[in-house]
Amino acid sequence: MRIESLQYFLEVAKTGSFSLAARQLYVSQQGLSKAVQTLERELGVDLFERMGKRIRLTDAGRDLVPLARTCIEDQKALEEAMRMHAERSQAHEPMRLIAMPFAASGLFTLMKDVLEVYGLRDVILVEKSLPEILHDAAAPARRSATAAMVVVPDRMLACLEENLEADYVPLFRSNIVIAGTKALLSPRKRAYSIDEIARMPIAYYNEPVLETILGDMFHEHPFEQVIMHASNLSMINEYVASGRAVTFSDSFSAYMSENDGETLSLPIKGAASFTVGFVYAPDADTDGCTRSYIDRFKSCIEEACGPYLAKHPLTGARRS
Repeated sequence: MRIESLQYFLEVAKTGSFSLAARQLYVSQQGLSKAVQTLERELGVDLFERMGKRIRLTDAGRDLVPLARTCIEDQKALEEAMRMHAERSQAHEPMRLIAMPFAASGLFTLMKDVLEVYGLRDVILVEKSLPEILHDAAAPARRSATAAMVVVPDRMLACLEENLEADYVPLFRSNIVIAGTKALLSPRKRAYSIDEIARMPIAYYNEPVLETILGDMFHEHPFEQVIMHASNLSMINEYVASGRAVTFSDSFSAYMSENDGETLSLPIKGAASFTVGFVYAPDADTDGCTRSYIDRFKSCIEEACGPYLAKHPLTGARRS
């Protein structure tokens, strides 16, 4: 029996609807229904009475609700207790982690509280570009750390896996989205086209991998109004918040960010995707600390961002 199935069951019981529960969990209704049906087969009972579009808990379902909550709470308590033991047994100097700017200034800020719970922020972060990281990874003698967190555009994944001597461990996949206020974006639109965005005033971050991704996306529709292209994030945010420009974000950052009610993050038709993961050199990880850190980081992402991962699966990204 999977804890995830119990979580799905509780959400259906709470909302009284498979379709609403699926939307709340960011999973497909078909996948959620299948998980609940599997749970019913495993338990040998019906948990819901289905009456057309309406459902209600059976007696067995009502009895399962508090038991399911207890199971989920017990699992969290177990993981937290074991995590504390693991952290005490692995007490050492902070690990040196190479990271691209997105990870160093973005991910470690967006997930600050969650990463601290998992003991993952106690690292020495050193920013490097993707070419620098891959250059170092290709020659063991140049490695200054056993792991690097990288952002890899989809079109580079195959090349990365074919030519890299180190392993690649993907964490999650993300899509480029457009962000701005209602002054320039309409919440009624399901998605914006590339040519629509190309005509808007744009302020965006100056970072080599983002440049590559946007260059591929907009090669047929070059930007017409770039009013800021810099590494000054505070000024870019100021332009966006004032309604003078739109900018680019990604679906994972939008999922993790607190919605202030003013900024919209909307999909782009034909948007490029990228994967965030670790480039990892097993031969240099003599005490196993780096692999332990990567495994804990993966568990953190899977537990904290389960609904997001279900909606954006790591298809095409090899797991190590």
